[in-house]
Amino acid sequence: MNKTKTPTAEKKMFPLRLPPDTYKKVRDKVQKEKDKGNYAYSINDFLTEIIEKGLEEHNK
Repeated sequence: MNKTKTPTAEKKMFPLRLPPDTYKKVRDKVQKEKDKGNYAYSINDFLTEIIEKGLEEHNK
């Protein structure tokens, strides 16, 4: 499901390489959110939130 108003064809993809321990922490965090009932939440959603927060703080 597209949660943004950006058409899928216009989204940019890039490979992200995480160390195994970092990936496990991210996966665990996402799973906790899914356990709360937000079943559509994904690692991409989590990483997008982190990036957007960082950009907002950087632009202040």
